[in-house]
Amino acid sequence: MTISVDFEECLKDSLKFRASIEGVETEVTELEVKLEKLVKLCNAMLEAGRLYSTNARQFANGIRELSGHCKDDQMMSECLEKFSHSLSSMLDHHMTLIDVTQKSVKQHLHSFIKEDVRKFKETKKHFDRSSEDLDNALNRNAQAPPKKQHEVDEATNALLAARRSFRHVSLDYVLQV
Repeated sequence: MTISVDFEECLKDSLKFRASIEGVETEVTELEVKLEKLVKLCNAMLEAGRLYSTNARQFANGIRELSGHCKDDQMMSECLEKFSHSLSSMLDHHMTLIDVTQKSVKQHLHSFIKEDVRKFKETKKHFDRSSEDLDNALNRNAQAPPKKQHEVDEATNALLAARRSFRHVSLDYVLQV
């Protein structure tokens, strides 16, 4: 996901800037959906892995019990015991893999979705609010009666403040992107 937003267009609040921001918002939404799906798939995989390990460990214990039952045939008993030990060792490594996957993949993806995507959405809300404030200030300025100078001055000052605020918020938004 390569994002290119021109800061000059951002300050102008041009149509090109709005179109690029809309494209970025769409990409972030799609990314969030895909990451949430990936976290769900990871959860399902981890749960299936734990279930597999539990069943395989029971199987290994059954083999160990069988080797104890075959004490008369020493070769058979040793083979079953070695197989049981090897299977248990493999299952220990499998559980380590499940734990590492839980810690490194699932938790990092989940925290990315919760923290970074949430920050982006909060910044978007601030941007939308600031954009609305600018639109309202532009409307008030355009509707100010030219014969009432104090209303024109108030509308002009409100417009300048709204523009200044919008520029700061839009630059923050672009940096967040």
